[in-house]
Amino acid sequence: MHSSKSNLSRRHVLQLGTAGAAASVFTTRGSAAPVKIRYATGGGIGPNEMETIIFLDYMKQNVLKSYGKSYELEMTFTRGTPEAATLLAAGQADLGTLAFSTFATAIAKNAVPGGLTIISDNYQDGHTGNATNTFFVLEDSPIKTIADLKGKKVGINAYGSAVDLVLRVVLKKNGMDPKKDVQIVEINFPNMAAAIREKRIDCGVLVIPFLAVEAPKGDLRPLITGGDAFGPSSVIFQVAATNFLNANKEAVRGFLADYVTGLNWYYDKANRTRALELVSGLTKSPVEVLDGYFATGKDYYRDPNGCVPVIAIQKPIDAMAAEGLIPEKVDAAKYLDLSLLPRPCAT
Repeated sequence: MHSSKSNLSRRHVLQLGTAGAAASVFTTRGSAAPVKIRYATGGGIGPNEMETIIFLDYMKQNVLKSYGKSYELEMTFTRGTPEAATLLAAGQADLGTLAFSTFATAIAKNAVPGGLTIISDNYQDGHTGNATNTFFVLEDSPIKTIADLKGKKVGINAYGSAVDLVLRVVLKKNGMDPKKDVQIVEINFPNMAAAIREKRIDCGVLVIPFLAVEAPKGDLRPLITGGDAFGPSSVIFQVAATNFLNANKEAVRGFLADYVTGLNWYYDKANRTRALELVSGLTKSPVEVLDGYFATGKDYYRDPNGCVPVIAIQKPIDAMAAEGLIPEKVDAAKYLDLSLLPRPCAT
């Protein structure tokens, strides 16, 4: 977790760097400056949101090919995807990372003038062979099945969040009423494992990076996964304000080309040492901890081409509608445009 002070200082540094780079490009090329893209992150730092590590200074200077040519980036580190959506709605951001829940809510409320367009993947949950958000109980807990949760206290990070929806869907699949049969409480992700171990809750959810750190300790047992609710599903993805996208397609095309290049650079074993150093430098997480999960099978699934199938977005959004979290269904296909990615996606 990062304080708002650290977020503001990072944002200030990034904005200063962007301004300096823009001035340099204008001077040396003697032509119009690249399009400035104002980007709002979804609240995660480091591996949880790849854009935060793909567009570090080292990457811009040594790996990314379009940066400073067709576009430049001014990145705002938000506290979560609802704040990113607010910036998009206010015209203070052009691109951003949104959770499926925030996206669906913004569409249902027509919150962003001109609408939103999903332009690429960020990460997906529920893929076999990769990490999946998981609800745990103590290893010696008497809770063995979903039915055993009746009358118990279950921890989530926030009501209406992606993991809250997973819990509600799985409970209903097993004939339980989330409002009556369990007590759902909010606990910050960093405090979740301690709350389980101290028996302040009977069951709680762990996500990356806490999942990768806490699960191997051996005293927690998995009970519910994101895959149990939806199968493979998209948790967060990248969006553009549609008006900005329509007016700046080449800039967004350059951004996405660099995003995919940077994504694959981090997954390339030849770059492992430098990649871990970069991520550790930003997140302050020890290299040895990152090495245990980042860009491995213990990490979330990320499509190497930035593609995301519409069904992976539609399933959890349909569940939101069924739970009454949005007033009506949202057809994700109407808002998905992957045509600016550097390689075509399977239809």
